[in-house]
Amino acid sequence: MSGGAGRSPRILLVAGEASGDNLGAGLLAELKQTFPELESFGVGGVRMRDQGLVSVCDMNELSVIGLVEVLRRLPRLVTRFRQLVAMMAARRPDLLITIDLPDFNFLLARRALGMGIPRIHYVGPQVWAWRSGRVGKLARLLDHLLVLFPFEPAVYAGSGLPVTFVGHPLAARPLPDERERGAIRRELALGPEERLLVLLPGSRLGEIRRHLGVMVEAARRVVEEGKALRCVLAVADTLTADDLDRVIAVEADPKTRAFFGRIELRRGMTGRLLAVADAAMASSGTVTLEAALIGTPMTVLYRVNRFTYEIGRRVIRVGHIALPNLVAGRTLVPERIQDQATAEILAGDVRALLFDGTSGAEQRRGFQALRESLAMPTRRAADVVGDRLRSLGF
Repeated sequence: MSGGAGRSPRILLVAGEASGDNLGAGLLAELKQTFPELESFGVGGVRMRDQGLVSVCDMNELSVIGLVEVLRRLPRLVTRFRQLVAMMAARRPDLLITIDLPDFNFLLARRALGMGIPRIHYVGPQVWAWRSGRVGKLARLLDHLLVLFPFEPAVYAGSGLPVTFVGHPLAARPLPDERERGAIRRELALGPEERLLVLLPGSRLGEIRRHLGVMVEAARRVVEEGKALRCVLAVADTLTADDLDRVIAVEADPKTRAFFGRIELRRGMTGRLLAVADAAMASSGTVTLEAALIGTPMTVLYRVNRFTYEIGRRVIRVGHIALPNLVAGRTLVPERIQDQATAEILAGDVRALLFDGTSGAEQRRGFQALRESLAMPTRRAADVVGDRLRSLGF
């Protein structure tokens, strides 16, 4: 395919969760500086739509983790897949850019390959953790892979697939200074001696069902010991307050439900909350890296369906699930997986971070080294995509 004179580039983008929405929005914002009339359509969230993406469905429809969860949502996933394939055939985008969501997006890329549409995937699948045999398949499927971590290009060495470390956008964000931190504390009406615990239960409804109740209960145990502690829950753009209320009503006991009413909900300010937080409880995911790069001590948890867990623990080949630990290659933050993710254990982690002078300081030292390693990309994602569009005649 090649671009024609007088026509703006047309790209199909597909993302399936909040972190992918952030990456896609940043990419679109940069691309529009070079290609101001860029036309973009596909699937994205609020931030990608703010950058002009025409999204054909709610991004959450594609966001599923675990075999059981996929089977439950399979009819809707098939419908959306067929819709996107039909859209590719009808509108013939100049480029397909898929963002994370590998199982769904690689099937879509295979269809694009058959149509002769160039394909770039953003966020490397965890082939270094499991299913390493995918490397050769990806080399045949993709034209270029953009990865977030500096160790990833070596994983694909010799495969013939062009792989570029584009850095993690979170590492490029400037850290808030003391004046900004003071302004955030005043906005939250935090007292001089009051400590802040931020709850980050996830961006998917399934994660909320598994994580919210135990996080709230852990926080309740610490607060009701008489600690001067304020608890704020960072609500993802993909969720509503009603979602949280429904989960708490079903999943939590009366004491936990009552305490949930005392927790303040804040939307659209996760980074600012983390900038002034003394500690965080976080669902494993991109937000743990965001917290680490800001320098917020944390404990990390994750629960999945029992069947999914039993399969996963047999095939995953890495010793960590938390991104700060994976990138650092060692344990920087506690990981509480499945049966270890209890209110008692999480409350103990929070106490250590807030009231033990060494735990939080040790994490912060490790986070600084982590930030430095992610802040030196080979190239930016928009540079790679822009070069590809120019090669197509735009």
